[in-house]
This record gives sequence, structure tokens and C-alpha cells, in this order.
Amino acid sequence: MGQNFLRRLPANRVASCPWRFAMSKRESKSFASLVLIVLLIFASNPSQCESSKDDFPQAKFEWPSFAWMRNKTTKGTPALDLKNDYSQMELANFGDFDRHPCRRVCQQGQSQNCYYQLVVHNYQRLGPECQRCQFDERACASEHCIYGDGVANPVMAVNRMVPGPSIELCENDTVVVDVLNYLSEPTTMHWHGVHMHRTPEMDGAPFITQYPLQPGEVQRHEFKVDRSGSLWYHSHVGWQRGFGVAGAFVVRQTSQENQHSQLYDYDLVEHTLMIQDIFYEYNLQDVRNILVNGKGRNHLSQLPDNDNRHRYERLRVTPGYRYRMRVILNGIANCPVEFSIEQHRLLMISTDGNDIEPVLADGFFLTSAERFDFVLEANQYKKNYWIRIKGYEQCENRNIYQGAVLSYRGSARSELPQGDILDKPSSRAADEDLILVNDFRFKPANSTAISSLRQSLDKDNNVGTVALRSVDPVPWTRYTKFLTHYSSFGSRTAPNGEVLFQISDISYNSPGISLLQGRHLYQDDRYFCNKSSLAAEGRNCERELCECVNVMRLPAYRPLEMVVANYLDSTHPFHIHGFTFRLVGQGVLGNLNDLRNIQELDRRGRLPRLSEDSAAVAKDTVQIPGQGYIIVRFISNNPGFWLYHCHVEAHAVQGMVAVLKIGEDHQMKNIPARVRC
Repeated sequence: MGQNFLRRLPANRVASCPWRFAMSKRESKSFASLVLIVLLIFASNPSQCESSKDDFPQAKFEWPSFAWMRNKTTKGTPALDLKNDYSQMELANFGDFDRHPCRRVCQQGQSQNCYYQLVVHNYQRLGPECQRCQFDERACASEHCIYGDGVANPVMAVNRMVPGPSIELCENDTVVVDVLNYLSEPTTMHWHGVHMHRTPEMDGAPFITQYPLQPGEVQRHEFKVDRSGSLWYHSHVGWQRGFGVAGAFVVRQTSQENQHSQLYDYDLVEHTLMIQDIFYEYNLQDVRNILVNGKGRNHLSQLPDNDNRHRYERLRVTPGYRYRMRVILNGIANCPVEFSIEQHRLLMISTDGNDIEPVLADGFFLTSAERFDFVLEANQYKKNYWIRIKGYEQCENRNIYQGAVLSYRGSARSELPQGDILDKPSSRAADEDLILVNDFRFKPANSTAISSLRQSLDKDNNVGTVALRSVDPVPWTRYTKFLTHYSSFGSRTAPNGEVLFQISDISYNSPGISLLQGRHLYQDDRYFCNKSSLAAEGRNCERELCECVNVMRLPAYRPLEMVVANYLDSTHPFHIHGFTFRLVGQGVLGNLNDLRNIQELDRRGRLPRLSEDSAAVAKDTVQIPGQGYIIVRFISNNPGFWLYHCHVEAHAVQGMVAVLKIGEDHQMKNIPARVRC
């Protein structure tokens, strides 16, 4: 029947609206069915369905399935004209983008329109594709096997890959991504680190900036990449990010614009590492391992670390050269990690895609969604070295760790490093202290002096996040007055015994209408809530359980400051969409009563900030220390509804989410109201 249906359809037509399809369970398990459905969708006549102008332009296209554009270089940075004829796209294999024309050396004054297709579908680690991979590591990629740690588990893949394929662009490119949902549940795609100034509806926050993409639908994301750095994309629905729907989104600059271009010789996408803590089967609350680019040691086995039956990610380097490496933590559980490389020092040059003054370190820490770039100088003997990842908090309880291999050319390719992955990192010189960046293990400060922010946090000479310095000055003047907003991360036990996580003492309930698209269809005062509105109703959320659509209103085009307290003992990664902020304060109080009265402590000068002219580090995700606080500043020049949440998946799913409404409705981009039927 499928072949007859294909004959009746016009050739080389792409649907300009979402299409639904239904399949039997047997068909859904077949990857051939996936390809067939994709072909059906991209062969359909767009005139046969209706779509909203804001989602899918009313224009006819011609392009073949699984294709990308030819290398069309333009002068300047023009916006993509969706009426362009894409019929000249080149056919390519379904999978990664190794030969994509936008994967190039960035040239000044030149930009491209870059097209990608991402198919999100159910898959499996150690599935039927892995017959030869179990015995021959070279066969894994050709068979599209996701070997993982050698334990069969269901995953959600992107283009048959976990993590998904890396997308490489140049700053000011315009990207068009068609996301096809082949899951049996809704999904979205969030472009983490992209501000979406002109396209807030492309942010991918379900029921905030868009409606979820239903099974069998295709959504087109089109936006200009107006910044550079180590960014990433991931699903923002439920636990899908934990099942594998995530990938790197690397945006490079020209050598003239790159302030660190002289520090390294090579910037290769194969040196981008995505670290993820994983669970087995559907035991979502129990972290069982950490993987590096989807590979790693099997902790269930009794095999030693250097047994060849493990599958480790390998990074090849040539002696005498310097390499830029990028590390992303796709953290699902509360599992910060420590990263180091045996017998090598790391020159830290960027965090969350924002360049910093270089810091030479022995290692660094990451909490969920944080990224760090460093330069590695291949100046050691020609052999293989352990890349060490050690988990803390929930991972530490199970002694979970992982390794990858730094392999020098000239050494045996298949040989593994000697010794254990868990050997502690040590300073190259015996008389030097160990230098670690971004350590989450804060200690209560015994001094409120502002200068203490620049000093080490403990005896090991650790460099805290707030001690890092941006290469760019802050975008405000010395005497700028900030409007301060106070918030908190915490938890509460519901009457049924369930632990719910909260922001400002409220557990988030998702709305039934997309706030951005439908903002003219409801009245804010009747639809939203926040701590102030609930207090006006006589409710005390510190004593009772409050659950609602937690929306905090802040003015647009103002200098804003957020002071966020962490009522819990463990660290939490703070993330807001739509903005990059500057971290001007971070510390530990260690007393819950002080944290609940943090506004009064701040009024009395107990929360130190960096000096007004300090080039505070720029971040989009930062850890709030256990029983501590952070102070961040930004200019609210991006009106809209922006998600604000803890980036630990388990905590966000259980309510540690809020929405920042920046500005008034008339200040936001005009998007036609839509109600999903």
C-alpha cells in the first residue's frame, strides 16, 4: 500500500504544515517504516493542508528528502528568504553532518543559509544493529549501533545517534532545521544558549513559546545565529533529554573576531564531548552510569578499566600541536562532575560559549547544562592518557565515574592507558597547589569583604565561578542602578508524600495554552500566579503547598539584578532562557533562616558583589551552592516569556520551574494567537 500511495503523490514536494500518521506496533519498531514515513511527509503536496503563517510560510518548495543546501555564500548577513528555491540541495546519508557545507572555516563578511533535518525517534542501546559492533569497534558507526556501556536500554535518538549529530555553523549564519517527531509522545527542541531576539517562538519551551510538536508532526525552526560559542540543542519535554534527545551546536567566529584564536592550532568537532548521566530502563530517579559521547565503562561488570571490551570515546592528537576542546554536561540527575586529563594541564578559555581570561588549571567542575572550552597542548610522551570524569552528589553515592582516552598519534591506537581512571588528578609540579575551576564544593565565607570573591574558596586554591573574568566589559556604566528581584530554589513534601521542587515556594503547573502565542486570549491576573499574588489572597506558601502557573513579571529594557537563594543542601544549576547574564556574586550562608531572610541580609550589606567596573563572567547557566546564593545581572532587552528553571531534569519535572514575563504584551513580537485543538 505504501508503494501505491507514493506513486499517487507529486514528486519532490515538502509539506509546509505538520502531518500526522498512525502506525502499528510492529511497524513502529522497524526503522524502514521511519524512512518510509519521512519520505511520505516530504513528498506530500503542501496545498493539501492548512497551516498558520507564523509556523509554516505559504510557499512552495522543492527539495529531496534528507538533503542540505549547496554552499551558497552571500556577502553580509541577509535574513533567509523562505521563497528561495531549494531544489538544488544535495542528497546525503541520514545521520551526522560531517560533509555539510556549513561545516567550514569562517570568513569575514560571509554568511550562509544552512539547512538541517533532525528526526527524533525511539531506538535502543545495544540493539539489533549491534551484532558486529560487540566484537569489532570499527563496525559500530557503520551499523548505526549505539553501544553505550554495553547494557541494552531504550533511548530516544536523533538521526539514529545518541547524542545527536553535532551542528556546526559560523556566527551570523541563518539556520533552518526541520524537526520530525517520530516518537509516540509530544516533543520540542530548545536551542540552549541562543537568545532568539527576533524569533522568540523558536525557543522550544513547551506551552511557553510554542505548542509541543505532536507525534508525526514536522516543525521548522528558522533563526539567525547572532552569537558564537559552545551551544547545544535538546528536548524540553519530560525526560526526553535524559533518554538522549540532545546534541552539540557549535558556532565559530572568524579568526579576526576570535580573541583566543592565537592560543590553539585546531578546533575540531570530534573534540567536542557531551557528558551525560544515564538511568537503566525506566528507573528515572536512579542514576546508574556516566557516558562520554554515548560511550564508556560498564560498571555492572567486574572488568578492569583498561579491558578492551569497554567502549571508550577516543580523542586523537598530534604531538606539538594545541587543540581547542569543548565539554558539555547533559546532566539529568543531581550529579556534578569533575573533569581532568592525566598528566595534562588545561587552559580554560570559555564558559557557556562566552570567552574568559585564560586560566591554567588541573581540572574543572560542571553542573548540568554548563559548558567549558579549554586548550590542550599535546606536549607529553606519545602514548594514551585517561580523560577522567568523576561524579559527585548522587553519582558519588554509587561511586560512578567514567573515562575517555586521549590518544597521541604514534601510540598504539587500540591500546588503553595504564592504571585506573579514578586515580586522583595531580599537579604537574610537586610544590604547586592543585588548581580546579568552578568547584561546586563551596564553604561558608568567614568574611564579607568584596575582595574575598576573588580569593580561593578553599585550601586547594580552587577558582570559583565568580572569580572568572570575561574578556568583554559589562554592557552597562559604572553607576547603573539595578532593579533587584529576589527568588529561591527549594522543595516541599506534598500531603501524599511526594517531594515537589519549587521556585519562590511555588511548584510549577504547566499552562494549557502557549503563553507567548496566546497572550491576548487571557487576562494575566486571572491566569498567572506568583508569590505576591498568592500573598494578596491570604495564602502563605512557606507554610502550605502552592502549585500554579508561576510567572514573575519584570520590566523590559531595564538593568535587572536577580538574587537567588538555595534552601537545599545540594547545588542546583540556575538557567534562564533568552539571556546571557553576568555573575556578580556567589557564596554560601549555611543557614536556612538567613536564606529565607536574604532580602534583609542584602539590605544590611551581607551579600558582597564584584566592583562596578569588574568584567564579571558571562553565563547562561550557573550553580547555586548548597545553602548559598547567586547574584546575576543583565539588561532586559529581549521582551517575551522566558523559562527560568533548575537544569536538573528530575527537579524541573517535579516543579522547579517558573516563567519570566519580560515587558508588556505590546512590547513583544507580534505573533498571531493560536489555540491548539
